[in-house]
Amino acid sequence: MTAALAIGGLASAPASGSTTAASSQTGERTYTAGCGWNEGRGGERAYYEHCATNTNVWIQVKRWPRSNYHRCVGPGRTNLDADATGAWYDSNYQGGLCSHPGDTGP
Repeated sequence: MTAALAIGGLASAPASGSTTAASSQTGERTYTAGCGWNEGRGGERAYYEHCATNTNVWIQVKRWPRSNYHRCVGPGRTNLDADATGAWYDSNYQGGLCSHPGDTGP
């Protein structure tokens, strides 16, 4: 079991708690998203799931071979670059909160 980290009303938990369920009738897999980084599966891009409902936050996106960057995300799912290899909430970047989802920074 993984404990969630709550900071000022923001919750962050590793996506390792995600589960995979197989449908017995169709043979298709259904993925349950976890808060934070979610690796791309089944042809989908990797994404960041921001589970708080009332804040926009800065995340750091790790990419390879290109350089890392910061991105403002709002509640819900944000699709990331095709070469993203990780993403996490960055409370040290401009105080952690942001105003305009989609904004980027170094």
